Formats: sequence, structure tokens, C-alpha cells
Amino acid sequence: MSYQVIARKYRPQTFADVVGQEHITQTIRNAITANRLHHAYLLTGVRGVGKTTLARIFSKALNCEKGPAAEPCNKCPQCNDITAGTSMDVQEIDGASNTGVDDIREIRERVKYLPSGGRYKIYIIDEVHMLSTAAFNALLKTLEEPPAHVIFIFATTEPHKIPATILSRCQRYDFRRIAMPKIVETLSSIAKSEGISVDSESLGIIASEAEGSMRDAESLFDQAVAYAGKTLTYKHLKELLGFLDRKQINATLEAIIKKDARAATSMVEELFQTGANLVRFSTDLLEQFRNLLLIKACDGNAGAGIGLPSEEVNKLKELSESATIDECNQWFNLLYKGVEEISRTKFQRMVLDVLMINLTQVSKVKSVDDLIMRVEELKSLGIVLSQKKTEKSRGSTIAEFISWLNSNKPQISSILSHSISSRIDGNKIIVQFPKNSLYGDMLTETERKKIFEKTAKDFFNFDYKLTIEFKENGANEHQKRIEERKIVEEKRKATKEEALSHEVIREAANIFSAEIKEIKTK
Repeated sequence: MSYQVIARKYRPQTFADVVGQEHITQTIRNAITANRLHHAYLLTGVRGVGKTTLARIFSKALNCEKGPAAEPCNKCPQCNDITAGTSMDVQEIDGASNTGVDDIREIRERVKYLPSGGRYKIYIIDEVHMLSTAAFNALLKTLEEPPAHVIFIFATTEPHKIPATILSRCQRYDFRRIAMPKIVETLSSIAKSEGISVDSESLGIIASEAEGSMRDAESLFDQAVAYAGKTLTYKHLKELLGFLDRKQINATLEAIIKKDARAATSMVEELFQTGANLVRFSTDLLEQFRNLLLIKACDGNAGAGIGLPSEEVNKLKELSESATIDECNQWFNLLYKGVEEISRTKFQRMVLDVLMINLTQVSKVKSVDDLIMRVEELKSLGIVLSQKKTEKSRGSTIAEFISWLNSNKPQISSILSHSISSRIDGNKIIVQFPKNSLYGDMLTETERKKIFEKTAKDFFNFDYKLTIEFKENGANEHQKRIEERKIVEEKRKATKEEALSHEVIREAANIFSAEIKEIKTK
């Protein structure tokens, strides 16, 4: 007899055998028992989580000679035929190979006929999202008015590609990725049945590589056994899969946390000399920093989301004590960008060396709450200073009044910009313009004069009267003032540019994820 791969040999044959999908198996069992069956079901989820397997078990439960039953007997001819894939009443169709409208029209013709031996004629269409638009339209009519003896079970990894008109006529069941502990438990049971010696650390690595897919985990386990024989060790998996020793990953992580650039770059040198995959190394290190961040954020109780041996989790907890959550975030973000760069560049070693140095340079930062509190304190202090300064200025200088006008009364400020000088004399504000100045004439107009005097009262809290003077040959003085203003403006611009490039300003913007819109100078 030919060898049967583990994924097929240990394929679940009852609802109870299905791992990690209890929310679905319980619902379907209850529906069968209560005779609340729908004419179309949509099973969605990533590859290898049990969609097609459950569709077959469901079909057996419906057509079992002792059913419909919450569990198939797996002994009657109907159950055996469905298990073997030879049942005339249960048709499995590959949506990727039968995408055309003619394939669906053929199904529409066949659904008219009663089942040959079972209670229902069941059509399992795998990867249903691969059907063409015309095929979906042809299927829609049958889903709208299905014969009582027909049930459709659709399976897909990409439900978003299925038309809404089809989705609305199906009961949808979303399959979850299978948790690592459950995959390890299942593989351990298979190893025991097959007489294979394997430690829990190796099973954990296989489960991690499978990323929630039981089929992938079983296939990888099968491959590892073919390589190692009846005794499977961590060393065998490392040789087979090419992953890095966890000790190297953790040693690098510890060097980064301790800000030891020499140790971190030495590890890169060691990996490079042994021909290790540097992209894989940086990806594994990224995952470990993700684990560190989870532990730090959850106060050491990250739960099953990490999926590492207890000794490694304890080591991460210990290292997390000497790091802040902000540092963990910075490390993860730097590595995330670094992995992308390393995967694209021809100079992986150089990029990784620089990345290690940058990672060890990450410094502790104050929490955002602390910074916000400090900013609020400074803001409050700034308001007090501003108020005191304003009160003082209102009783004295004209220069601060003009500065205030720039921000609050731009129209008046624009007119004053064409003057030669401004001063306070007793209860008067005297503004001097060149002879025949249009702008001087504008301020002598009754309405504008009233507006100016009211604005002055708002600022100085005193009734100043406006007096306009015109000076002979004042045009030269006015031109001189324009040139002086230009010099001041250039200095102001240079100050802004210097501020924008200042390290403290950039760091503040980075901490608050802010965009610098404007910098005001006095």
C-alpha cells in the first residue's frame, strides 16, 4: 500500500475531531439537531484551517443513514462513499478549474434531479471566489429558488471577491487561525501514534512556521520526519528550515536593550560568516521585539499571543524590566523599516550593521503624558508672562502696539507700514507720513480715524487721539524705513529656518506626530 501523508491520514472525520473551530462546529450541530438547515453555506478563512474538511463532515452528517445526526457514524455506505470521494450525491467542485458559466449551467441542470441514495444533493465548491461574473450570475438563479433537496457549501480564502448578491443568500462561517498550543497538542498526538520522538520546542517551531494552518503544520511535520527519521530534534529542524538559533536572536535582542553596539554588530559578523539569511534574521528579530512589546504592554501577561517556551518568555520578561514601552516601540518601528530595506538592497550586511548601531542608540524618552503635562505648565506660565507684558506695554511703548496690530488688525497695520514714524505725546498718538502720502490721507478720514482710536483704546485702555503729520522730503526717510524692514524680515526668515531645523523642535514634532505649520518670532 502506498504511503498516505499525515495531513490526509489524520484528517478529521467528525465534528469533534475538528480543532480550533468550536464556534462553527457547535452551531452546525445545533442546526442539524433542530432541523434548521439553510440551502447555502459560505465557509471562509485562511488555508489549512478546516473549511473543506468541515464541508465533508457536514455532508456526511446530513446524508448518514442514521441521520441527519449531530455526528456522522462513518460506518454506513453513505459516510464511506463521501469519505472516499465517490458519492454520487456529494459533488466537490474546484472553483479555480471550473470558472466558466457553462460549468455552472451544468450544475443548474443537475440540481433538478433527486439524490440517488442520500437525503440531499450537496455541492461543495472550493475557492468559489474564482468563478467568473457570468458564472456567479448563472448560480444566482438557483440560489434564489433552490430545490428542497439541494444544499450548496462554498469555501473560500477571499470572501471579498464574492458578489454581494451571492453573499446575502448564504449563511457565513468565518474560520479562525488555529492557536499554536492546539497545533502543538495535535502534532504531539500524531507523533505518539506514529511512534516518533520529538520535543515540545521542536513542535512549537513547526506550529509557529505554520501560522495558524493545521494542514501546513502537518505537512511540515511530515517533511521533518522524512528528513530526521523517528527522532526529530531542534537541530534537525534548524538544518531543514534554515531558521536561526533562538540563542542568537535573544543574544542580539539583549545587546540592543543594553545598548551594546559591539556585541550587536559582532553577532551580524558571525551570522554573515556562517552564510545565514540576514533577511530571515532581521525578520525573526522583529518578531522577538514584537513579543517584548506585548510583554511590556501587558505587564508580563501577554498570554498565548506569544507562543514561546516558558523559559524564553521568562527571559523576555526579565529584559523588559530594563526598557520602557516607548523604547520598545522605537525598536520595533526601526526594525520594521529596516527589514524592508534589507530585503531590497544588495548590501544587506552594511545596512544591517548600521541598523544595529541605530537600534543601540535609541534613548529613553519621557512619556507623552509627562510631556503634555510639562507643555501645559509652560503654556500656563506663558499666558501669565504675556498678560503681565501686555499690561506693562499698554502704559508705555508704541512699538509693541504696532506689533500687536500686525497680528490683530492687519488693515491698519498695512497703512502704518507706509508711515515715517509713530510716537505717543501726552494724550495723542502722532503718526508722520511723507508729504502728499495717500496713506496719510486715508487715516485722516473720519471713519478710519475713529476705527484707529477705538483700536488704540482696546489695546492701551486709554483714550488717545490720532494726529497725522506730513513731512517735507519724507519720501527719503520712508524709503530708508522700507530697507530697514527688509533687513529685519530677512533676519526673521533666517531665524525661522534655524528653528525649523533645530534638533529639539524636530524631536518634539516626532514625539507628538505633529506637523510644523508656523513659527512666530517677536
